[in-house]
Amino acid sequence: MRVKRFLGVAWASVHGPHDPQRLLVSALEAKFAGFGISPPPRSVDWAALARAAADLPVEFAAVRVGSPMAEVSATAGLAAVQTGEVEAARRAVHQAAATARLLGCPTLVLEPGLVPLLGVVEGEDLGEPGRRFVPEATQALLARRKAGRNAALERVCREVHGLVRALPDLRLALTGGRSLRAVADRAALEDLFADLRALPLGYWHDAAVAARREQVLGEPQGAWLEAFGPRLVGMSLGDASPDGMYLPPGAGGVDYSSLASYAPRSGPGLPAVLELDPAVPPSELPGMRSCLARHGL
Repeated sequence: MRVKRFLGVAWASVHGPHDPQRLLVSALEAKFAGFGISPPPRSVDWAALARAAADLPVEFAAVRVGSPMAEVSATAGLAAVQTGEVEAARRAVHQAAATARLLGCPTLVLEPGLVPLLGVVEGEDLGEPGRRFVPEATQALLARRKAGRNAALERVCREVHGLVRALPDLRLALTGGRSLRAVADRAALEDLFADLRALPLGYWHDAAVAARREQVLGEPQGAWLEAFGPRLVGMSLGDASPDGMYLPPGAGGVDYSSLASYAPRSGPGLPAVLELDPAVPPSELPGMRSCLARHGL
């Protein structure tokens, strides 16, 4: 199997050097091909990073719209009814697209919105550390989501179609979200790909999201790759458990051997981004690389 391993810039921006060139060199020295890009906790000058990259053998795996660490995605409003929320989500996509062009990165990863719900919403974040998901409350929230699911999916289809047409120079890849009311559970993502089958949409597998859905909802994490393997353009490799998401590989329930089986056997290598919560200490990096290597990632 062939993968090309990248490091999530959200983690690296906290633990790596401030200087853009030194930040890139630190990734190469740590045996990564470059970075997976998402909004980091510490500000990064993307233009300076692009200039520094011109003199180094580094690549950028993908630009993710919004932070995977955030409970509510920057693209939550793609399924919204309110015009202002939809426009804010569109702006987030176009801002990420500008960053992707600046860095010479062809892939834009986005989570296609949240199903709008009336009233108070509690216990929706699968990544909340220590959250105990009571089955009755979880199923009640999913029932509320189900009531608005089809209308939200229709709105998302229109928005994604428009974004693909507006960004012909980039490849859009859809991914699952960490919220229980995310539009993109596996069934809805299948419907979305079917409705937009004429468009060159890709799938980005978030291993932590799939693992938490299995742990909380009993949904097999491998079913995502079985359904969307032909569209797979990359993956995020952080682990997940009741203690949180984007943990070091091996610290949770992600099936890394299964992930490796979906990597191509030839070619340039599937982008695989080690996405980590900034709380993970740098001292664990060698062990994380060894764990991934044992599984062929």
